[in-house]
Amino acid sequence: MNYENKWVRFYSEFSKIHGEFIKSFTFLNPGVSSSQFRVCAYLKAGYSTREIAKEMDLSIRSVESHRYRIRKKLKVKRAESLIMHLHGQY
Repeated sequence: MNYENKWVRFYSEFSKIHGEFIKSFTFLNPGVSSSQFRVCAYLKAGYSTREIAKEMDLSIRSVESHRYRIRKKLKVKRAESLIMHLHGQY
């Protein structure tokens, strides 16, 4: 199964459970790219960096880079967990 098909299937289920997260996150963070949003959705769903890399067909380093850029865009402090931020803010 290719990446886009995996994403569509994941997003369909994710939106049923986390529809409010999707609405508020995209409204409050219009500068986040679609790839960065996908990483955030996977993190919110409990995926690890390694699992996200596999799902998105990326290297672990690429996912780590996405996470770094997301932290900067969302202004998440170094001492704060990105995952906890996603769970607490949206």
